[in-house]
Amino acid sequence: MFLLIDIGNTRTKWMLRDKDRIYKHDSFLTEDIDQDHFEFDVAIKKILISNVAGFEKEAILKIKLKKFSCPVEFIKPQKKYKYLLNGYQEPTALGADRWLSALSVSHHIKNSVVIVSVGTAVTIDYVSFDQKNNQYTFEGGVILPGLHPTKNALANNTADLKNSEGVVQMPPTNTANAIESGFVLSVLGNIKSLFDLASSESQDVTIILSGGDAELIDQHMDKSLKKYISIKKDLVLEGLFIFASH
Repeated sequence: MFLLIDIGNTRTKWMLRDKDRIYKHDSFLTEDIDQDHFEFDVAIKKILISNVAGFEKEAILKIKLKKFSCPVEFIKPQKKYKYLLNGYQEPTALGADRWLSALSVSHHIKNSVVIVSVGTAVTIDYVSFDQKNNQYTFEGGVILPGLHPTKNALANNTADLKNSEGVVQMPPTNTANAIESGFVLSVLGNIKSLFDLASSESQDVTIILSGGDAELIDQHMDKSLKKYISIKKDLVLEGLFIFASH
């Protein structure tokens, strides 16, 4: 049995599974990582973890997991793993979540991919596929503040831009809608830029949306790109499972 844990900036997702099926799957606020979330009456063979929330959260979790008396591995990006090359300038500087998402894609999809994770941070990454050599390459990508950090930054650093709920509207006619629309249009524009780059190098490109605000972006995606889109919520956990099962 494997325990797979994805520590995100806002939420931590986890999955208990073996090679055949998922037994438990849940999440909690990362700020509550010091609480007892993992109570199982089964033997854990190995624990694999992705962490983008800093060393303190990692140290707390290590203490919490000692009771399982099994290997605990925090996954770090590599220059190469199986059919996936890491094209980052400093491979180990790539976020573990972005690396594991690319690994999941390379295991399931036989074409180039634009991976969009819409959470506390928005990452939009391009993974190319060389069909002749069955070789994937993480080519790079962009990072943007997510919706809530964007709203908070504007509310905290300007006099009149308050943190309130808005909707996407063209053109926006109130401040809340202007902020919401600005965020969504920024993400959509970056997706289009990475998709155009991928399409210039490959005839077959998929866009994968993940993260808590994936549906928001999908809802406003241009019709010309809709046919290329699929939503997959647990790319990081899927990537951890690939490490666990090989």
